[in-house]
Amino acid sequence: MLTYIKTITADNKGPSTYKGTNTYILGEKELIVIDPGPNSKKHLYNVIDYIDGRKVKCIIATHHHGDHIGIMDELAASQNAPIYVGKMQRSKMQDALKISQERLVLFDGPIVSSEFEIDSIFTPGHASDHYCYRIPGIALFSGDHIMGWSTTMIRLPDGNMGKYIESLIKIKDICQEKLLPGHGNTIIDGRKRCIALLEHRNKRTGEILKLLESNDMEASQITALIYSKLSPNLRNYALFTVESSLAELQKEGIIKKVTSRKIIKYSINSS
Repeated sequence: MLTYIKTITADNKGPSTYKGTNTYILGEKELIVIDPGPNSKKHLYNVIDYIDGRKVKCIIATHHHGDHIGIMDELAASQNAPIYVGKMQRSKMQDALKISQERLVLFDGPIVSSEFEIDSIFTPGHASDHYCYRIPGIALFSGDHIMGWSTTMIRLPDGNMGKYIESLIKIKDICQEKLLPGHGNTIIDGRKRCIALLEHRNKRTGEILKLLESNDMEASQITALIYSKLSPNLRNYALFTVESSLAELQKEGIIKKVTSRKIIKYSINSS
């Protein structure tokens, strides 16, 4: 049973990263690093100091965003460690990483060390290549798919609201562990958090449709009304998620785009 999980939070505090990106180092003698973190020398040295010469079996990432893999190349080279890349991550990770392709190892299933086994769960939505990692009975590493301090931003075109919901349901149905997110603190009841997020998304969808029942609106207008109390420095992130919700509703045939004088508005599809 895995008893060693070290969390090292990077120094990239911000509106979308909260206190910083969480890097997780698993194991005692043979280590696995999850989400090595942003391009920060300070964070790189903190991670290397903790590793302290121990064997690193592999480095893995939940997804390709820079705040999760910024030091991945350098860390892998410093530890002579392979980077394990999920089957559904191959394209994005190969584009994002500069390290020798020979160091990349493709996985399509569990990742096994001498001390524990990690299940890989493909969870697109926040990013098209997002994975969550689960050690049954111990923890589920949820990356940016599920966070405790905030809802997840879904930004087109790589993000997809429909897939996000499907992935959230997938995690809800299997999760019996605490969640260790990419940003923020441990979520003790992972399943409860999934249910709360699903209810929240349903609520937001209902609010969008209610607004569109009265008037055709631009995405920015919808965002301003629904997120009127949100801090201005987070308003753009909310807009991205609203745009993803509108794209999903359009795909389902519930709403349609109405373009006039190059202004895009959305309308309830009554046909």
